[in-house]
Amino acid sequence: MIFEFSIARKYLIPRKKQLSMSLIALMSVGVISLVVWLVLVFLSVTDGIEKNWLKKLTSLNAPIRITPTENYYHSYYYQVDSISQESDYTYKSIGEKASSSLTDPYSPEYDQEVPKRWPNKLCNADGSTKDLVKETFHILQGLNLLAQDYEISGAILKLRMVRPRGIPFSRMQEKGQGFSAQVSYISTFNGKNPELPSLIEPPRTEDLNHLFFLADVSSKGISEDSPHDLAKASTSDFRKRLKTLLSYITIEQMETTSHHWQALGVLVPEGLEFDAYAPIKRGKVTQVVFPVDQKKCNGKIVKKQGRFQYMGSDGNSYDVALSVPLFIEGKISMDVELCPTNLEEICSLNDLRFEVKTALQGIPLKGKVPWDGLEIKKGKVKTYFESAPEISPLWPYFLKDQVFLPKTEATAIVLPKHFQNSGVQIGDVGYFSYGAATSSSVQEQRLPVTVCGFYDPGVMAIGAKMILTSPQLPHTINAASQSMIDLNMVNGIQVYSGDLGATKEMKRKIEEAFEQQGLSPYWKVTTFHEYDFAKDLLQQFQSDKYLFTLIGVIILLVACSNILSLLVILVNDKRKEIAILRAMGASKKSIALIFTLCGGVMGTVSTLIGMLAAMLTLHSIDGVVSFLSFLQGHEAFNTAFYGTSLPNQLSHHASTFILTATPILSLVAGLVPALKATKLSPSQILRSE
Repeated sequence: MIFEFSIARKYLIPRKKQLSMSLIALMSVGVISLVVWLVLVFLSVTDGIEKNWLKKLTSLNAPIRITPTENYYHSYYYQVDSISQESDYTYKSIGEKASSSLTDPYSPEYDQEVPKRWPNKLCNADGSTKDLVKETFHILQGLNLLAQDYEISGAILKLRMVRPRGIPFSRMQEKGQGFSAQVSYISTFNGKNPELPSLIEPPRTEDLNHLFFLADVSSKGISEDSPHDLAKASTSDFRKRLKTLLSYITIEQMETTSHHWQALGVLVPEGLEFDAYAPIKRGKVTQVVFPVDQKKCNGKIVKKQGRFQYMGSDGNSYDVALSVPLFIEGKISMDVELCPTNLEEICSLNDLRFEVKTALQGIPLKGKVPWDGLEIKKGKVKTYFESAPEISPLWPYFLKDQVFLPKTEATAIVLPKHFQNSGVQIGDVGYFSYGAATSSSVQEQRLPVTVCGFYDPGVMAIGAKMILTSPQLPHTINAASQSMIDLNMVNGIQVYSGDLGATKEMKRKIEEAFEQQGLSPYWKVTTFHEYDFAKDLLQQFQSDKYLFTLIGVIILLVACSNILSLLVILVNDKRKEIAILRAMGASKKSIALIFTLCGGVMGTVSTLIGMLAAMLTLHSIDGVVSFLSFLQGHEAFNTAFYGTSLPNQLSHHASTFILTATPILSLVAGLVPALKATKLSPSQILRSE
């Protein structure tokens, strides 16, 4: 083996006398390396996209879902609540069943007789009523699975969007309102979902400004179609909201909202000259305009003893009255720190004071200014807590391993983030409208809500319309009318498993446990592979994976054919050496092994070069995408489907495929010339030489 490898290495090392052969060998290695690089990058990116999509599909909807069957809804256990005074004569959701202290609320003394058409009551060995829900959760807990019930409903969401008119956060600001309506699905906000924290979007800067803007707006008329006016919140309500916001928002930077900013006069230091424009009418300065950067202007302005003095290019000096408007050519941002404040004395945002630091024309400015003509540019929002906060923030917050909805005046809701494209922001209020059947007609009912956050629904089509809220809200709608959604879809249990690959095995274990406890007729267990909204997508993923792998094999076959061509030429070129080796006692097997090793070595070297190039490319994938976007003149990959960046990890599936397929194909390509070399007759070759 060592002898054959040494001869193969000798044939593959480039030599000056065999320049044409060396060039062909280098081209063969280059082509295979290029193909390996292309296949690795392509398969790694597609595998990464598939994993990201699967994660998004199973983040909002758990990998395993357990739903009640018709037997459950027809059972005594479920129907007994409708005739029980203890249950207020209403059906109970799975969550209510799980938290109820009574398995059987029926009382023969107070409740009507159980209809004879009902199935018999299921009992345990001790004669007690079998609790279908609690036993189910007990089984899941025994399997070390995290589970939580969910409920889905549907209604029309109508939002009232109060927005500033004029210059925001200024004395010229006014408030106007618009409305948005959309038919939506409503689902339980599952705080135990381990993937939910990755879906919740943090409050944006726009949301922070909006929350402060709404601090003095009353929620009066929240359930009205078109309230004629916007009532101002009471002073106590305003202070309460402001205290909540300032408790969990640290304002770090602010920015002017318009060119006119009168507070600039407070920040300008004494005795320093600034470039400025100042129109003169009737011997008086009517306004002063400060360029942001040093710029040749028609004059200079300086502050002396608390008053401005303007010196024009004509050499004349003018006193500037305190009432003269001050303007800035552009907006300036500043680092800010909120001054200590007694909220009991605050009546408006303008009563707040900030220590600010900024620069104008390269000259540092600092001082105290009110919140007038400024908006938040950068802020730090507290969303994680070690213990339950005394005052609930106005957005979803994280406590240990769970996510909680804020406690707001109206029920808090979390919207899919595409609502942001319609201008919806945290703090907007509205209501859910649904029909409730009465004895004579169907009447509209309205449940007030407050937008507290947004989440990323991923690529799931139904996710774009799914609104998350507290369990009571969808249950209230379902209790009034169950006609909008299939009964088998509205309620169930979500089961979370960290390993998506073990989902089917976990389903088998759950079904076996249900069978042993006699629960199988009442529950249906499905995995994400069977979800209606995901089934077609997953099948397409599998088909694409097989197709891309087949294409990769074909491309590699074409690339490895270069090795075949090279070794055929090499065999013809080394006919004399082959004859000499055979004459010296080398076997046909040794000759075949020499040229087979040549093919294998070339394939292995090409694979290593291609893998290294693929790793470098994936490491810089964002730069590659930016370059492609530049060439196309638009975004190369839609962020709605592919996220903000493409996957940059080398795929285990792709690398295994390449490391296996390329050397094997290279060896096979070298086998044909190797067999040809064994058939050469040493005596004929040596006579001809």
